Amino acid sequence: MRFFNSMQKNMSFTDVVASIKYFIKASPDSKYRLAVGTDSQVKGRYTCFATGIHIHRVGKGAWCCVSKMVENKRYQNLKEKISKETSITYEIAYMLNEQLVEALCDLIIKNKNFDCKLEAHIDVGTRGETRKLIREMVGYFEGMGIDAKIKPDSFVASSYANRYSKNISMAFNTKAI
Repeated sequence: MRFFNSMQKNMSFTDVVASIKYFIKASPDSKYRLAVGTDSQVKGRYTCFATGIHIHRVGKGAWCCVSKMVENKRYQNLKEKISKETSITYEIAYMLNEQLVEALCDLIIKNKNFDCKLEAHIDVGTRGETRKLIREMVGYFEGMGIDAKIKPDSFVASSYANRYSKNISMAFNTKAI
């Protein structure tokens, strides 16, 4: 899985973790929200998934990146598509949690005001057909202790990743499965 943003291209997951650590270490006495969210678009016989990672230094800026992949499958069932988006978000959130837990614990010990919350942004909401899926999708994250956000609070999935999921042609250059 490769990530990019407006300034950096072709980042590995290790590069993303290093960028997040660098961003946090620049102001370790701040509060942070680290959010992951996935959106998808079906085009023809393909489905493009875009997963965003967003680290927000509350009141003082943010750093984010996105990864795209195209699956050679047309998701026609809404539950199946949302489940796939949620499982990708879960996988990335789990990996971030594993990679960052030690560094974040060190920052908590050394900096009295440091706080970092990990959030999963799910592309479901109380309006429309996805409202039936809220409980199930939020349940993915409860056992992990990750705060799950739904629309309108799930901006990483419903806004940031959504922007990138619409352009399938660009995703073919990143990863096609």
